[in-house]
Amino acid sequence: MKGNRNRNVQMAIFVLIGILVILIIHAILHIKIHIVYSTSVGSILLIGLIIFLIVLLYFQG
Repeated sequence: MKGNRNRNVQMAIFVLIGILVILIIHAILHIKIHIVYSTSVGSILLIGLIIFLIVLLYFQG
């Protein structure tokens, strides 16, 4: 049972890293040079939440 849980944690970390990469690419493509806050605050918070979840799962798993 524990081996299955570790595999699920590794899969969750992999999915979160994938989502993080997609969000960062999306933010880079939509950032305008003249307006610093052209990306919404929600996407910045979502990126921070995903990084926090990756770190949390990494240290727990």
